[in-house]
Amino acid sequence: MSLVGELAARGMLRRNGGAGIRIASVMKTEATWKAGHRAARPWLHGTALAFGGSGIVNMIATPSIAEPGLLIGMASGLFLLSSGAVIAHRAARHAEDAAAGGSPHDGGRRGC
Repeated sequence: MSLVGELAARGMLRRNGGAGIRIASVMKTEATWKAGHRAARPWLHGTALAFGGSGIVNMIATPSIAEPGLLIGMASGLFLLSSGAVIAHRAARHAEDAAAGGSPHDGGRRGC
């Protein structure tokens, strides 16, 4: 997850059908794809750490520690992933408005 997010943020991974943030606003154009992934980059790295860390804890800790650790790690990862998607959506919409000549302060009304 961290690698895919980083490659997309750097422009090395283009829009595709299998990897990356797969929401309509981010998938719309190459500019929105890159803007969304750049904005969500730290959230995606955090998600990977939470998921990876909970997996490692589950493998090496005793069951009394591993079970709650796994739940906490997975819940944290899902929170970070969801937050990253919201951030990516907002950045993608901002990039789309900027490309269309709209202002982020006009409420999305282009040319009004």
